[in-house]
Amino acid sequence: MVMIFKDTECLLFDMDGVILDNTYDNNFWQNQIPSVLAKKRQISFEDAKRLAIQIFNYKKNSKDWYDLDYWSNMLDIDIEKQKKAKESYEKIRLYEGSISCLEKLKGKMKMILITNAHRKTLNIKLQKYDLSPYFDEMVCAHELYYVKEDVQLWYMLRSRYRIDFEKTVLIEDTIKNIYMGLSAGISKAIYLGNEKYASSNKILSMSSINDVPSAFN
Repeated sequence: MVMIFKDTECLLFDMDGVILDNTYDNNFWQNQIPSVLAKKRQISFEDAKRLAIQIFNYKKNSKDWYDLDYWSNMLDIDIEKQKKAKESYEKIRLYEGSISCLEKLKGKMKMILITNAHRKTLNIKLQKYDLSPYFDEMVCAHELYYVKEDVQLWYMLRSRYRIDFEKTVLIEDTIKNIYMGLSAGISKAIYLGNEKYASSNKILSMSSINDVPSAFN
């Protein structure tokens, strides 16, 4: 039986891994950038990939991790240009059922997109799939000076957009982000990921975004 969320006034939607699949981002950082780095430094792809992983892991879960300008300066590569390249851009894909879900929920409650993606990355994705009509706000955590893995982000979000967290549901594919949101006072969460987590009456696990509207019937 599906948990029904009553009296919900606001939905906080993650983007990557919830609305869009992760193919674009994973391929970009794991293959495309190492390939560019290999040519630039005249080293093998394997060596470039090892170097990239070492550099990226140093900044994982930090604000810099999502900052395109930071990586452009660090790697001496135009990251935004590479993200717009055809071989990368064509890998931006919606999860099946994403638009149907958003259409069913739009107008029933306030809808906010909250993503760790840099604004430049968000804009590139919106050029392919314009999600803006479905959301009242589209927020890049980067611009609030924190990432979703940091509880301070959620406090900043609540204050900036005057959200009543007691009547808010977070929809995420990263369990740590859910824990941070709940610890900041968000009432409930829908989890669309595969990580194991301790059972909680505040977290509803679903297999895909297709199922989300059924929690608000």
